[in-house]
Amino acid sequence: MQFCSRELEQVAPTNHNHSSHGDHAHGQHIHGPLDRDKALGIGSLSFEPIFNERYNKDRVAQETKGFLFLQRTLPIVIGLLTAGAAWVVGLVSEFLGSHRTDIVNSTIVEHGWFWAWCAEFSLMTLLALVGGFFVYCGDISGTKTAGSSGIPQLIGLLNGCDLKGEFSSRHLLVKWFGVCCAVASGLAVGPEGPMIFIGASIGYLCSRLPQHPTVWRLLGTPPATVGDDVFTRDYTSIGAACGIAAAFRAPIAGTLFIVEEAASHFKKEQMANIFFGGLAALEVILLTGGAGAVLEYKVQVGPGCSDTPSWSLLFCVVIGLLCGAMGAAFNALNIQAMMWRARYCSAARPLRRALEILVLCLLSSTAWLGIATLFSEREASSSTLFPQSNGCIKDGYRNQIITGSVIEKDEKGVHVQRYFPAPCLYGVQYGKVCNDVHAMADSNAFAKSCVAAVNTSGMQKRTDFEDYCCSFSSVDALKAGNFAVPGNSSCPIDLGEFAPSLKRKSSGLAESESDDTISSYNSVGLLSLVPFKIACQNLFARGMPYLVPVNAMAAFFVLFFILAAITAGSAIPSGILMPQMVIGGLMGRIFAVVLINVQSATLPGSGTSWAQQYTVLFGPGGVFPNGSSLTLEPNNLLLDPGIAALMGAAAFLGGSGRVTLFTTVMMVEITGDPVMIFPVGFATVFAVLVGNLINHGLYHSLIDVQSTPYLPDTWQADQLPPGIVVRDMMPKNKPIEIKLDGGRLGIKDALQGNSFTGFPVVDARRVVVGMVDRKDLEELLDQDNEITADDLKRRSNLYPVTVRESFPLQSAYQLFKSMDMKNLVVVDDNHAPLAVMTRFAFLAWRVADRMGDRIHELHERELQRRRARRSGLA
Repeated sequence: MQFCSRELEQVAPTNHNHSSHGDHAHGQHIHGPLDRDKALGIGSLSFEPIFNERYNKDRVAQETKGFLFLQRTLPIVIGLLTAGAAWVVGLVSEFLGSHRTDIVNSTIVEHGWFWAWCAEFSLMTLLALVGGFFVYCGDISGTKTAGSSGIPQLIGLLNGCDLKGEFSSRHLLVKWFGVCCAVASGLAVGPEGPMIFIGASIGYLCSRLPQHPTVWRLLGTPPATVGDDVFTRDYTSIGAACGIAAAFRAPIAGTLFIVEEAASHFKKEQMANIFFGGLAALEVILLTGGAGAVLEYKVQVGPGCSDTPSWSLLFCVVIGLLCGAMGAAFNALNIQAMMWRARYCSAARPLRRALEILVLCLLSSTAWLGIATLFSEREASSSTLFPQSNGCIKDGYRNQIITGSVIEKDEKGVHVQRYFPAPCLYGVQYGKVCNDVHAMADSNAFAKSCVAAVNTSGMQKRTDFEDYCCSFSSVDALKAGNFAVPGNSSCPIDLGEFAPSLKRKSSGLAESESDDTISSYNSVGLLSLVPFKIACQNLFARGMPYLVPVNAMAAFFVLFFILAAITAGSAIPSGILMPQMVIGGLMGRIFAVVLINVQSATLPGSGTSWAQQYTVLFGPGGVFPNGSSLTLEPNNLLLDPGIAALMGAAAFLGGSGRVTLFTTVMMVEITGDPVMIFPVGFATVFAVLVGNLINHGLYHSLIDVQSTPYLPDTWQADQLPPGIVVRDMMPKNKPIEIKLDGGRLGIKDALQGNSFTGFPVVDARRVVVGMVDRKDLEELLDQDNEITADDLKRRSNLYPVTVRESFPLQSAYQLFKSMDMKNLVVVDDNHAPLAVMTRFAFLAWRVADRMGDRIHELHERELQRRRARRSGLA
């Protein structure tokens, strides 16, 4: 769609289309679209009030009760539909993904790494190519632009760009089908971006209901002056928020995403409707999966679980700075990949797009399997996982190292819960079974050694000394020499699906043999050989500082960072929020584990979390006189790596996307730990600040790559100096006027030879009296009667906003944005039309093109003025 203000002259040389995008936006270089001609071919939506007598004839000044009911229930319907779509995506992707990982992992164990790689590459390629089929073969379905996340298109639509064609039912179905396969394939992608787009598409399709005359007859008419595009904007934004609520189970974060990032024309009256839609989506998740499905990334909370040391403020700053810099690097790498795609792998080349997916699958499968081969199996035991634990361990793991609990009074007289450790944890047990061991210590060497393990000066003074002995499964096992003592004891931990074991079991191993001797997992497999949602959960795990070795995390970080950056934006419907959370989580956890290694030697635990019978084992005269690094008590001097990973994930999201509130609230919502709002938010703020110093946020950079004429919320004062007036950006071609008394012939002449959609209406003295849309003029021409001035007035907006050509462009920009305008008429002193300006006149890169060297002169003049002012103040 084109507008009357679009200039007929060439606005930018063709050879500038690519080179301008790489210029840095800070300073005097202007950030612009990759294809400027494409950007100038995208029309605008109209969010401004419509004062058109014909348009408002069937409408009322205030909503009818029936129409008001529709407006209140549609957000709920959108939320329910979006959550249902998300439920299907989760169900299908988890089913396909779990089968893929099971096949690959079992192939590793049974047939070796090479055949496992063949299976991984084949399955990944199959799922990825199937998922992207309707994108790279988009000529068949008309959905060539349905790849990637779709969030830049959403931001463009809510900014007022006419991208309605991107939100059709076909695009919705292609995204829906594609993201199921993409997430299951094992590529470095996530489902969140497409789910936001799917919700937005559902909202867009539902927005047609308030615009349909049949609905008016049933429920009453809509309010006057409200245009159809307003319904499109409002319900599309509701759907996008519902997409976040359904994908992350975070309705508050979904609302903030629209407020902070997506909607340039957001109205606070819509906030309640957006939140209602998010709550409806959350309710579907609750009904289909229960409370456990809502907090998929839930961390262990409780006394001391969210405590951070006093120096953690400095950690927040440092991790924020690092994630901000790395987030900017991620953006730069992704933008370069997207620019390469635009040049060599565009939508017009389906074979190349399919080949790119094949190459990405080859690189990813080789990386995930190759890095796993470099790391051996690691013992999954209490001695390797729980040293320096703060005790905030998931119940599924905690219950493997404790046998019960008791309520006791602490030193302050407060009733607290204390635990009984499993005998294997320390190699010590307490109970009457130890009396038999003490009785046969003189006659059995193994029993003697078992008693000697707890025979210390302090323990001998206890009246219940004979209730303590070493750890064993039965007296017969002890007599056979199968027992454990302090120093060589450890409990096997079953990590389940979170950490696959790639160890081949001996064929001669009896079924009844315990897993004590074979409990293990691949050091990097719990990151690369599991779905990335589980990898993220592993990084957020608290109470297990050494779950993932530092060297494994560092190696995986390098590969995953590169592959996530180059995979995002391919012809596969997929998102990048999940990969970015993994990247940030890796950074935070690596940094925290390194600090723990520095501190841990001087910070043994005292065992105060155990019941009184076991507390005596620690301290002078006990079995552990110097304490033990393996306890379940909070340590206010150490920062749990799970907490650090949460900070890192939020900071990296902020460093890349440059959104602070949304990121902070989302991380708090998905983990169920509100105490984290300060450290997470503090780190995110620093990440955003650093990222903004280096380059633009990812989604707004992708808007330029996709060549959308996006208008920021505020005037870009850092790029455009004062002194620019409306005259400088007026279109060179004169506007085509519609004369009130021109009749049918005058309208026909005005419409011929152009595709403009807006025309100024003038009287006999050429004074602007209104604006009229092309579709209204065409409807007039369809009538058989002669067209009078009154007919034209009834079809026109008789209250157009006008400015003089000497009006500052910055003020015109603020007027244009604040009033949700599509057209701004420029008039002379006699109020005759000089030009009609649209969004194209306010684009910073167009202003720079038009102004040429003069913009540098204005910059220099402004600098001189500031210097003179500072000198005067001095």
